[in-house]
Amino acid sequence: MRGDSRSKSVRPATSERDILEDARLVKQVRELRRLVPATREPCGIGELFRDAATYIEDLQVQVKVMRMLLEKLSNE
Repeated sequence: MRGDSRSKSVRPATSERDILEDARLVKQVRELRRLVPATREPCGIGELFRDAATYIEDLQVQVKVMRMLLEKLSNE
């Protein structure tokens, strides 16, 4: 069947919204790469998200330690 469109691979139309969301995602990933210290270069999105999660956990520990030190020093 020549006219059967089901046999052909058809890419879905990309809307302007999809393009803008994709551009926004690329910008956000670029910004995340800038903020998170790189432990390996280059890294994929999965590694970037894991590194970001580890970095956030490390920052939370640092804040906790600083609060404990502040509390200890202010009681002296």
